[in-house]
This record gives sequence, C-alpha cells and structure tokens, in this order.
Amino acid sequence: MICPKCGANMTLRKGVCAKCGFDIEVNQKTRKYSCYFYNQGLAKAKVRDLSGAVDMLNRALKISKKNVDARNLLGLVYFEMGEIALAIQEWIISKSYLEENNPASHYLQILQNNAAKVENYNNAIKKYNAALEAAKQGGDDLALIQLKKAVQLSPKFVRAWQLLALLYMKNGDNDRARRCLKRTLSVDIANTTSIGYLKEIRKIKRMGRQLQVTVTEPLEVQPDAEELQGEVKSPIIPKFHYSEDKPDYRSFICLCVGLFAGILFVFFLVIPSVKTGMREEFKEKQVQFGEQQSGYLAAMDSLEKENQTLQSKLELQELELEAAREQEKENAEKAGGINVFRMVDYYLKLKRSGDVSRKNLFILQTRLNAISQQERSSTYAKSIIDRVSEDYPDVYNVTMTSAELYEEGTTLFSSERFADALEFFICAYQKSPDNEKNLYYLARSYQLTRDYTHAKQYFNEYKERFPNGTYYYTVEDQLSRIP
Repeated sequence: MICPKCGANMTLRKGVCAKCGFDIEVNQKTRKYSCYFYNQGLAKAKVRDLSGAVDMLNRALKISKKNVDARNLLGLVYFEMGEIALAIQEWIISKSYLEENNPASHYLQILQNNAAKVENYNNAIKKYNAALEAAKQGGDDLALIQLKKAVQLSPKFVRAWQLLALLYMKNGDNDRARRCLKRTLSVDIANTTSIGYLKEIRKIKRMGRQLQVTVTEPLEVQPDAEELQGEVKSPIIPKFHYSEDKPDYRSFICLCVGLFAGILFVFFLVIPSVKTGMREEFKEKQVQFGEQQSGYLAAMDSLEKENQTLQSKLELQELELEAAREQEKENAEKAGGINVFRMVDYYLKLKRSGDVSRKNLFILQTRLNAISQQERSSTYAKSIIDRVSEDYPDVYNVTMTSAELYEEGTTLFSSERFADALEFFICAYQKSPDNEKNLYYLARSYQLTRDYTHAKQYFNEYKERFPNGTYYYTVEDQLSRIP
C-alpha cells in the first residue's frame, strides 16, 4: 500500500508509515465516520427531512472535507430548500476536489443552461433580503409585498415562507400563517423552526378560546334581599311531582323487525348481485390477460426475429472490418511499412487542405522521424520522403515547446480527437517528463484509444511519481476500469 502523505510503500499490518509516521488507521476511520454521516443524511433526504440531512452532511464534511458525495448531496438539499447560492458554493468546492466524473459539473451545467430560472432564484433572494430589512425597520406591509413576490419566483424558498408566516402571526392572521408553515413542511417535514411556529399558533388559539368561554359564560344572578326574606318567612314549601316513564316495548320490537328485514335484504338481494358483478369482472380481466399474453408472445417473436437480423448484420460487419484491416496491411506493405503509410496519409491530407500551420508541419515531422532506417531503404519510401522534403522544405526546422505541445494536445482532447492528441502528449512527455497533467492526459489518451497496455504503464508511472497529485484518486479509479 502507498502512504497517502509521502507516497512510500507500507503494509496494512503495521498501520503506520515507516517513512513519515502517518497513521493510516486514523485516515481510514475518518473516512468510515464521514461515510456513516453521509448515509444518515441520505436516508433523511429520502424522507424529505431536509434540515436533518443538512446537519448530518455538515458533520460528514467536518470529518472529511473531501467527501465529494456528501458535498454534492448537501448542494442538492440546499437547492431543494431554495438556497441556490449555498448549493452553487458546495458544487464549486466539490468540483475543485474532483474535476473528472463529478456530478457537480452536470448540476452547474444545468444551471448555466437555465439562465432565466437562475435569475428568478437570484431575484427571490434579493426580495427576501429587502423584506428582512423592511421588517427590521417596522415596514411590515412592504415586507409582505416583497415576500409574496419572492415565494412566487421560488416556491420552495423555506426561509421566505417562514418570514412570511411570522409577519402574518404578528398581524394576527394565524390562518394564513398556518398555511405558509404547512408549505414549508411539505418541503422539509422536520423543520424545527416551522414546527415551533405552529406550536405557538396553537397556543395562541387555545388562549383565545379560553378567553372567549370566560367572557360568554352566563353570570350567576344573586337574589334580592327581600326575596330571601320572603322565602324564609313563607311556611309553604312547594311540592315537586316526579314519576318514571314506563318502558315502551313497541319501539324495541320495531327495531328488531327492521334489523331482521335489513339482514334478509342484504343476504338475498345485495350479496348475489355483488357475486355476479365479481364473476363478470373476473371474466373480463381473464380475457384482457389472455389478450395481453398473446400480444407479449407476438412481441417476443418479433424481437427474436429482429435479434437474428441484427446478429447477421453484425457478422457481416465483422467480416467487412476484417477485410478492411487486411487491405490496410496490404497498403502499408506496398508503401514500405506502416510508418510510411501513416506519413503518406497525413501528407495527402495536408495537400488537400492546404493548411501548413506550424502544428500540422510538426505532426508531419514526427511521422517522418518515426520511419525506421529499414523502412527508408524502400525505393517507394525514398521517393515519397524526397517529395515531402521538396513540397515542405521547412518541415525539419519546425520546433514546439513542451507547453505548446501540451496546450495543442488538450485542445484536441477536448474535441474528442484522442488519436491526434496522443501524438502531442507523447512529444510533450519526451521533452518534459515531469509535467504531471501531461502524463495524466497521455495515459487517458491511450485508454480512450483502447491501447490498455500503454495506459496501464503511464497510469502506474503517475502513481509512483505523483502520490500527492491532483489526479491520484482519479488514476486509481481509471486503473480499476481497465480490463
């Protein structure tokens, strides 16, 4: 194993680099803890507990700031909550740690392609900030107008909805405040701020109901003194007559008869009709299933026939490709060798295009230099080399620096012309083998042109020479993908 700090070889049993003393076990535990919090954040994000996901992902990044997956997910969570600026910040940081095969590049590209939507998010943030300042200065009406525009531009802007609910609560409009808070909980189901506001609204509502009951409760009327004296002096006490009602059995009998009639109605009329409907529905579904099954069988037959046709076409194309390869070998043998053939091919391209730039002449020079002495001994090779020298007398005088070669190579690489870019990277490597980026792109060009032997060679050379390089982990990933 290679030490991440100094690049020296070390064993996993010791756990400590003998050269620099770096503790690899601590590094591995740090990665495990960071991945644990990332998984917790992912689980919370799946159930829309976005605030909890933000907490877990921030913990993962505190432990390992290079956890690209956690940083990308944090950006997505921020974007879902309407925090577009924080999302872009996380994606840019993630892209600085990993340039190749990073989903953050795709997210940023999507935002660049949707300039109008990004402008809406930006205006929503500006209006939120203006509303916040107006609310601090007591301008609630202006703040409400700005916040309504902000949530129209960004319907999932959680902080804007919360501030709008707070202003409604301040003005006593608790119903609208509750609706705003429910909008935030549809985005983030466990937002503690929104839940706290809802509890406060319920508390205010309970207090209002208790106050209403206290005010509307009828007051007990106190009798006058004269009436009390009259009641005491009066020797007559009024009599109250109480008698219990006799039980009526007729209503009970009617209830039992009605219940029995209902049971008979359900048993003899409703249940048979339901069974008949279920049988008909089952027969219809059975017919539909049979039709679908026959359609599937017909589709499978057509797909099998199409597969056979494609197989025959593929075999024909393989035969044609083999014939083309044989023809290419035959042409190369006629031309005096494969290097002579490649030089002649490029020479004819230059004659057709008429572009005699320094870059094209340099490529022609490299292909001329690649012709061996044995190949030059051919009469055809001598004649064509003399002709090239007559048409382009300055071809052997063209020179390019390592930086120029690398720049031309990267331009061709970005245009997906990997075979042409490979020639420039090879020349740049010969002139400056210590260029880390050139060595990486040289290996990648070999990989993309399916020359896996040279690709492995230069990837391993990169790992040995640049253990702390920018593309170290990318190189490990690419090596694992090479068959």
